[in-house]
Order: sequence, then structure tokens, then C-alpha cells
Amino acid sequence: MARKRMSKDDRRVQLMDAAARLFAKSSYDQVTTAELAKSAGVTEPVIYQHFKTKLDLYVAVLRRAREMTLEHYAALEARVPTPLLKLIAVIRAHGEIMRDNEPYFRLHLRALATSEMPRVKQVLRENYLSYNKYFTDLISRAQKQGEVHKAVDAEETAWFIMSQGVMMNLCNQLGLTELQDKGYVDRMLEDALGHIALVDAPLSMLRKLKAAAGPASPD
Repeated sequence: MARKRMSKDDRRVQLMDAAARLFAKSSYDQVTTAELAKSAGVTEPVIYQHFKTKLDLYVAVLRRAREMTLEHYAALEARVPTPLLKLIAVIRAHGEIMRDNEPYFRLHLRALATSEMPRVKQVLRENYLSYNKYFTDLISRAQKQGEVHKAVDAEETAWFIMSQGVMMNLCNQLGLTELQDKGYVDRMLEDALGHIALVDAPLSMLRKLKAAAGPASPD
């Protein structure tokens, strides 16, 4: 029986996933299109059917990292009822998201070394600004619902949240997981929420929701 031909979109994703694994292990300059093709199990012309240049592929992989991350966030959001709990659920699950998509998060750090390339710099800026907008919007919604003090600067708080995510990504890549293993994220949340939250024990509320929902609930 003939193998079903992969759709254009599926092939594009396959190429990006294969590229993410290679680019995450080596520098942009060192990875060749021949290696990319071999890793994806295709010929080089197939790559050029989907991406005009290696740089186009590299930029697409970095953009996919953002899209995948925001998709994970959206799936987590859907499981909890209020903006503040959504925010907590996403922050608590971020470590697991990084581990499940390790090549993309490793590449995000490695790509900083090539940020002198205008297109790479631009997509990295777009990624970080998108993450900031996501968290800023959640915090602003929590303020409107009376879960967070209105005096809180939503955008600055979003940057702080992101700084913790970058730090955890760096630690993960270096094998420094002790802080996370010892419950650093929950302690950080409890301390931060003590200063900005208007509701009692939101972290405990999330844990109760998780227990009630069963194994499919956010971490």
C-alpha cells in the first residue's frame, strides 16, 4: 500500500521540527541544508519548496516557537475560570512546557548569538513582545475583575514574569533544576501575589481546581 503523501502544512511543520533540533545543537552557520534535509528524511529540493533560504527556515522555526508557546498557554487558560488563575496556571506549567518543547526553547537562547542578523533580531523582538502582551492582557483583565490591585503596572509585571521564564529556561539548559524541584515557582508566586492580589490564597484556589479536575488539569 502506497504511503499517504504528507500535506504541505504537515511537511512544513516536520521540516521546522527537524530544523529546531539541529539548530538547537549547533550554530546557524554550522548547520547545512544537506544536514537539515537528512534530519527530516527529505531531499534538499524539498526544503526549498517550502523555504526560499536557510535563513527563511531559521526565522520560521523561531516564529513557530512563539506560536507553539502561545498555543500551550491558550490550552491551559481554557481549564480555569478567572484571569488571575489563568495567569497562575500558565506560570506554574511553564517549566513542563519548556521540557516538552526543549529544542525550541534551547534555540531561543542560542538565537541571541545571531541577533546581529536583522531578521533574527526582528523575530526575537516580536516573540518577546508577544509574550509580554499576553501576560499584560491577562493581568489587565485580572485588574478589571478585581483580582489584582489597579495600581499595579501590568506591563512591568509582565516583564518580571518573563524574566523568571528566561531564567528557568537558562537553568534548564544548564541542568540547574534544583530551584524548580524545590518549589521555587510556587514560592515566587505566593510572594508576588501577596503584594498584588486582591483575592485570598489564589494559589490554593488553583490547587483545589486542579484536584477537582483530575489529571488533565494544569500543573
